Amino acid sequence: MPPTEKHPASPGAWRPGTVALHVVLVVFALASMLVASSYSAMPQPASGLRLAWAGAGMVLGTGVASLVLVRGRYPVLVAVVGSIYALLLPGDSFVALVGLASVVATRPRRQVLAVGGLVTLATGAAVLRDASRPAAGQVFSSTQPGGEVVAAPVWSHVLVFVLALGVAVGVGLYRRARRDLTEVRAQSREQAQTTQHLRTELTRQEERDLIAREVHDTLAHRLSLVSLQAGALEVVAAGDPELQEAASAVQANAHRSLDDLRGLIGVLRDPASARSATTEPPVQLSLDDLAELLTTTREAGTPVVATVVVSDATSASAPFTHAVYRIVQESLTNASKHAPGLPLDVALTASAASGLHLRVSNPLPCEARAGGVPGAGAGVTGIHERVRLLGGRAQVGPHDGRFVVDVWLPWVVHSA
Repeated sequence: MPPTEKHPASPGAWRPGTVALHVVLVVFALASMLVASSYSAMPQPASGLRLAWAGAGMVLGTGVASLVLVRGRYPVLVAVVGSIYALLLPGDSFVALVGLASVVATRPRRQVLAVGGLVTLATGAAVLRDASRPAAGQVFSSTQPGGEVVAAPVWSHVLVFVLALGVAVGVGLYRRARRDLTEVRAQSREQAQTTQHLRTELTRQEERDLIAREVHDTLAHRLSLVSLQAGALEVVAAGDPELQEAASAVQANAHRSLDDLRGLIGVLRDPASARSATTEPPVQLSLDDLAELLTTTREAGTPVVATVVVSDATSASAPFTHAVYRIVQESLTNASKHAPGLPLDVALTASAASGLHLRVSNPLPCEARAGGVPGAGAGVTGIHERVRLLGGRAQVGPHDGRFVVDVWLPWVVHSA
């Protein structure tokens, strides 16, 4: 734990209650210094040396008393200076006891024992000094009805000594217990939050595992069957080049879909793996792959007129190029599903200076020709989500008799 966390609140951040406590401590410290120094001069008021010693105690006691204001920040200093003052001058050990309470509350055991021994010695010296003076010079002396001054019994000085040290240590232990309790409560809250976070992550992981199993058991199985059937068709169509080429393309796409599916299932099952922990997508796709994507769409029977102008392609980040590929792929898929056989226009310009602009449009199909594959709109939602994550803009929908996908993305540079 950092040292600053072991200290009480900084004196600069006083609250009303703290200010009142400081005032009370300073007043008590000054009063104890002045009273102890004054009584030390009473037995021999004519002695110049004793008066000078008492005067020094009063003057220096004022400065020592002010140290209680910094007991929170410098408890060891306060306790040591207060102890030295009580040992060398006819003052009181009140400041040393205040410092000891702060040391017990905030410092390790070794410092507590060392400082506690010094404060005990200083307090014992102050009490012994008072007990060794004549009755007139004792702070705890009493005056009889006849005017006679009677010295305090020895047991009263012992009681003052024990009470002074006991109160200082007790206050310090109480403050330490409160601080420890506060730290325990804070740690308990942090552990509760961590436990809740882990419980949530565990629930999400169980959901991801369930999705991964379902995807693997359904899509992977069906794609494998498509690949096998396409391979068989390719063998059967050995005498028909066009049919053989189409079967080969279907098999290649099925294999590629299986690879993509395996990568996604791996991320679902182990999101904390090295591959999923990075910002890189599970399957690396670049802008160069767009040519193959357009060719595959043409071979599938969709007339495509494409204009692609790309500059600075090597500087684009992998997440950026992956998102662009998926957006183009989804746009082409939507057109093939909902407007099969209709001409498709694709215009893509990209550079580091102006970003990327994509426009994919196709005529809206007539109701008589509406024979496309039904969809749930998840593809359009995916386009908007990818664009939003990259900080771009997207407009998707009918416009002037055509269905248009218009996307602009800021250029994302590959980080070194």
